[in-house]
Amino acid sequence: MSKFHVSQIETHVQSLYRSTYWEAGLDDVSNLSRLLALHAVHLVIGPESSSQRTIEITDGTYDRGIDAVGVDPDAKLVVFVQSKWRRDGTGSMALGDVLKFLDGVKSLLGMKSGNEPAHASAATKTAVSDLLRTPGARIRLVTVTTASDPLTQAVEAPVVGLLEQLNDLDGIEPLALHQHIAQKDLFSSISDHARPAVDIDLQMLDWGRASDPQKMYYGRVSAAEIAAWFSKHGVDLFAENIRVVIPRSDINEGILHTIRNEPERFTYYNNGITVLADSIDIGPSGALTKDVGYFKLAGASIVNGAQTVSTLGSVLGTDGEPNLGNAFVLVRCVEVPKDEDELGRRITRFANTQNEVSSQDFAFLDQQQHRLVRELQVLGFEYILRSAEVPKTKDSSKVIDVRQAAVALACASPNLGHSVIAKREVSRLFSDQSVYLALFNDQTDPLRLSRAVSITGQVDSILDDLERESDGIQAGIAVHGRRIIAHIVLRTIGDKFLLDPGSDLQVKIANLKSDVSNYVTKLVDVFPANAYPGNVFKNQARVSRLVQEAGLVS
Repeated sequence: MSKFHVSQIETHVQSLYRSTYWEAGLDDVSNLSRLLALHAVHLVIGPESSSQRTIEITDGTYDRGIDAVGVDPDAKLVVFVQSKWRRDGTGSMALGDVLKFLDGVKSLLGMKSGNEPAHASAATKTAVSDLLRTPGARIRLVTVTTASDPLTQAVEAPVVGLLEQLNDLDGIEPLALHQHIAQKDLFSSISDHARPAVDIDLQMLDWGRASDPQKMYYGRVSAAEIAAWFSKHGVDLFAENIRVVIPRSDINEGILHTIRNEPERFTYYNNGITVLADSIDIGPSGALTKDVGYFKLAGASIVNGAQTVSTLGSVLGTDGEPNLGNAFVLVRCVEVPKDEDELGRRITRFANTQNEVSSQDFAFLDQQQHRLVRELQVLGFEYILRSAEVPKTKDSSKVIDVRQAAVALACASPNLGHSVIAKREVSRLFSDQSVYLALFNDQTDPLRLSRAVSITGQVDSILDDLERESDGIQAGIAVHGRRIIAHIVLRTIGDKFLLDPGSDLQVKIANLKSDVSNYVTKLVDVFPANAYPGNVFKNQARVSRLVQEAGLVS
C-alpha cells in the first residue's frame, strides 16, 4: 500500500461528503479525518434505509476521542468511531488517542470515566441512550485510519479490556465488538460493494405464486434442504438481513426442541423464512404441477428467518439430523432485481418488524387478566391486554397496559430477582410461568397494581430528567438502574401503603424526587469502576451486592 491508495481514498470520501461536511475553518487533514469518521459509520451500518437513523460527526476540540457516532434503530446498532488521517499512509493509531476514545465511549455508555462529558449533541446522546435500552441492542467500536499497519498489541489491549467489561454477561450474544478499518480495507471498500453471490436450488412442495407487483413463489421446503444451504453458504445467506444469527436465544431453543420432539409439526409452529433473489427461475417440470416445483434463485439472501436457518444448520451432525427429513418450513421467495434495491430494503425492514406475536400477547388468554380488567375499571382505569389495542379513554393517566402492570408488579415484588428480570428481559415476566404466576394470580390486588404503576412511572420520569442533566455513571444508573430504584422505592413505601385506599398517593409521589436522587447518589458511590451499568443491573448477584453496599432496602 502507498500514498497512491491514500489519494484514491481521499478522492472517494471527498466525492461522497465534501459538499455537506467540509468545514472552511479547518485544515485539510482535520477535514479529511472528519469525513473518514463519517465514512466508517456508513461502512458499518450500510446504506441509508431508515429515517430513524442518527449520524453525527463529533470530531472537535472537546470530542473526548469520539469522531463520529451512528445509531440505527432498525439494526439495533450504535457505532462509535475514532479516525486518524495519515497522508503518507504509514504507521497506525497511537495509544493515547485510543485511550481518549475509550474514555469518551465509557462516558456515553454511562460508565465511570474522566470528569469531562463526551462531546455529542443532545439528540445523539438521547438516540444512544434510547437504543441501549432496547433488547438486542449492540455496540460497535470502530477505529479507522488511512495508515497501513495494524493496531499494536499495546494499543489493542485497552480495547479488549473494555470489550470484556461490556461482554461480561454469560449466556448471551456479545454486546460489543471492535472493528479496525485500515488503509487496505478502505481501498477495498471503494470498488467492492457487492453482497456475497449466493445461488440456491430448491424443491418446493404445495407451491403457489403471485406475479403482481413482484414475482413471488411460496410453499413448503424440507428442513434438511435448508440446513444444507447453511452448511454450504454459512452467514453469506444473510447478506441483507438486519440481524444475522443470534446464538443461544430462546427462539433457537424452541426451534431445536421442535425438531427433536415434533418435527412433523414444525410447519405449524414456525413462522417460516423470506428469501429475496435477483432472479427466480422455475424448472419446466415444476410448472406442470403445484405438488412439487424446482426453482433456481440467483443472488439470494434470507432477509427474515436467519434464526430458523442457522439453527437447522446446527442440527447437522447431531442425533437430531434424521428428524430434519420429517420437518418442513414455509418459504416465500420474492424476486427483486438489482436495480430495485430500495424495494429490497423495505421488504427486509418490514419483514422483521411487522406482525410479531410476543409472549406478552398470550396474557389475553388468562382469566386473571380479565378479572383485573373488571376490577381496575371500578377504580377508574382502562386496562389494555392486547398490544395493538387502542384505549377508549382519552386521559392517559387512567390507562394501564399489561406490560406496564408486569414491570410495576415485578418492581413491587419482595423478590429482587423479579425487578432484575424486568430490566434484563421483560418478556420473561410473561414466558416464565413461575415468574408470571408470582405477579398475576388470584391474589393480585388491582389497587396495589395501579399504585405500583403510578409510582414506577414517576420514578421513570424523575430518572429521565436526571439522565438529561448528567453524564457518565450517574446517567448510566439513571438509564439502566431504574427498575432496581423503583424496587427500592416501592419496598420502602411498603405494601401496607399500596393496599390502603385511605393513604395519599399523590403526596407520596410529589415527594419522591429527593429520595430517587439520593438512591442514585448512593449507588454511584459504590458502583464498580470498570463495569457497564447495562450489564450490572441485569445480574441478580451483582445487584444484590450493590444494593447492600449502598445500604438500601432490598
